[in-house]
Amino acid sequence: MFTFLNTTSANEIPLQRRLFWLVLLACLFVSGARLASSDENAMFLLVESIVTRGALDIPPNIIDNGSYFGEKFYIWAEIGEALLILPFYVIGKIFSYFVPFKEQFTPLFVKAVVSTMNAVFGAFLAVVFFRLCRLFSYSVRTAVFLSFTLCFGTFLFPYLKTISRDVQLAFFLLGSCYCLFSYSREKERSGRQWIFAAGVFAALGVLNKIVFLLNVPILAMYVLYVSFLQKEKISWWKNGIIFSLPFAGAFLVFAVYNFLRFGNILEMGYHGGTSFTTPLYYGMYGLLFSAGKGLFFFAPITILLFWGTKVFFQRFRAEAFLIFSLLLANLLLYAKYIAWAGDGSWGPRYLVCILPLAILPLGIFFEESSPLRKRIIFALAIVGVFIQLGGVSIYFGNYLRSIGEYPYDKGFEHPDFMAKSHFNPYHSPILGHWRMVERNLEEHLEGKIPQLVPSESDANQRIPFQKSEQEKLLHTFDYWFMYGIYAGFSPIFLFGLAFIVLLTLIFQSILLYRTMQHTYMDSLLRTGGEN
Repeated sequence: MFTFLNTTSANEIPLQRRLFWLVLLACLFVSGARLASSDENAMFLLVESIVTRGALDIPPNIIDNGSYFGEKFYIWAEIGEALLILPFYVIGKIFSYFVPFKEQFTPLFVKAVVSTMNAVFGAFLAVVFFRLCRLFSYSVRTAVFLSFTLCFGTFLFPYLKTISRDVQLAFFLLGSCYCLFSYSREKERSGRQWIFAAGVFAALGVLNKIVFLLNVPILAMYVLYVSFLQKEKISWWKNGIIFSLPFAGAFLVFAVYNFLRFGNILEMGYHGGTSFTTPLYYGMYGLLFSAGKGLFFFAPITILLFWGTKVFFQRFRAEAFLIFSLLLANLLLYAKYIAWAGDGSWGPRYLVCILPLAILPLGIFFEESSPLRKRIIFALAIVGVFIQLGGVSIYFGNYLRSIGEYPYDKGFEHPDFMAKSHFNPYHSPILGHWRMVERNLEEHLEGKIPQLVPSESDANQRIPFQKSEQEKLLHTFDYWFMYGIYAGFSPIFLFGLAFIVLLTLIFQSILLYRTMQHTYMDSLLRTGGEN
């Protein structure tokens, strides 16, 4: 079995630090500073109840993804994401006491702080992905290019503006794989801390979303394979136990959480919407090839998987089987799910968790391609960035409202449910968002700038505006500085602040490029020109 080269070294730490800050700043620059979806607001309300009331129920009649137990209303969600949101909520709450906002803006400010959580996760995800690329001996330039393409050239980018747990699941799955591959790289009978860390990442994934359990047996099989065939034939079972230990803590948290809510450690609270009745061919086509949700449209570089994985399988057989087993298992599961499209959302939301693993094998194909092929790959990455810019500029819920597909007038099981946005190329969000960008830009240039004033009585609602005001949201841009202008704050101050963030982002990009060139030359010297 291939033993990974130890190519990650201390001289790459500055590059990883630059990469972290660049991704974080880019996500903060395009942030909407809002929580708009039902899932986001449900988690926010849960965290707010925990912090302010020491309770797990939330006020009723605000969101619909929950149910009553007795006289209390509980959301349909695991506790993991709420624990991750807690520090962001506390920070936002503390700072809200020092910011001179009117009372109706205070909840929005706290939500704005909470909304940055996935920007942080995205920055860490970029660093872990970079390090994983280096474990597979990809060059520094290739690792940076793939990291940038993952973060900005795929449908991951718009989700870095949210607190969607799909981003967190991607980080946990990638982190677990990184730890397992790092363990397989160890040449001596050591490195069990990597196995435990892989178990911690996987357990956090389960704590975040119970369906993550699907990935655990596949990860565990890799642990046993590496242990038995490569390293420790006698004590392979010990490694299995070490990997499993963190799950005991995760299930203990689950048990306490469920018991405190329902008096039953096995009751998760989900009711309805969890069936797997979609025909497999229908879900597979929708997730991969449909104009409104297809993986190959919303992450164009992944089309290279049809040609770019042969050499990867030849050189990294065990790792390739692990990666593609994870891809296939998740793809099959969500293709059968009744809500396979993850509506309303941008692209195939449920595939965000496996997106980094889908791009990882392309590194060898890129490095061994001719100059013409490399230009084609670069072009696919640039097209991907252009597609995502439409996704980050217009909130995807606004587009669905504009074409009459939200609020839903049909159930998930109906054959025409959201058929326009899913399968009609003209109504694909990829094109629809850019049409809205063009229209809204023309309106803004003509001075038709929406004025939005949050309603004090609706401050805790998912959309904190009166219904007469909500139509104006269709004519907005989904950026924090634009929302500030819509709310009546000084354009000079907001554009000035945005300009400072942009200048910092550009400066950080220059520093990253220079650091990358220095690191690349250094790695060439260390490897004799083979890197």
